[in-house]
Amino acid sequence: MNTVDLHADIVPGEGAAGFQLGAHLTQARSIFARAVRWDSAQGALREAVAQCDGWLQAPAATSHGERQGASFYYQRGAVELHFNGQGMLATIAVFKGYAGALFGTVRIGDELAAVTGFCDVFFDEDEDMHYPKDSAITGLAFGAEFEPLARAPSQRIFGIYIFSQPAAA
Repeated sequence: MNTVDLHADIVPGEGAAGFQLGAHLTQARSIFARAVRWDSAQGALREAVAQCDGWLQAPAATSHGERQGASFYYQRGAVELHFNGQGMLATIAVFKGYAGALFGTVRIGDELAAVTGFCDVFFDEDEDMHYPKDSAITGLAFGAEFEPLARAPSQRIFGIYIFSQPAAA
């Protein structure tokens, strides 16, 4: 876990971009050594991410009453790494600029319908995410339009999220 691979396969519940879920932050210390540190006094995080070609670090925070660890953003947000409060890599998200594939074929920018060759998906309105439905595939979510696939069949994937805990359906 010492380099970023923008062409690595996306493996649900396991890893992407050369990183493995469950890895401890200390295992990647050298890769983040030169990360630019962001704080809210510098402006909006999304704007800072969009302008950073290397690594950008956002400090630990509290979300929904739960302590979250640091988050790291790479190559204008092509890769996001989110650590939990114990320093373990909990979520890897990939966006525009990431060239790796899920299931060997599904990429950022593809139609969400392409996923249905592997599993059905349902839209969770509370989280604005698409998840595999009634599938053995866990630790996977998609960012696309904020409505069910049936209502917007040509929607495109803007983000693929992998995580170690399956989402509640």
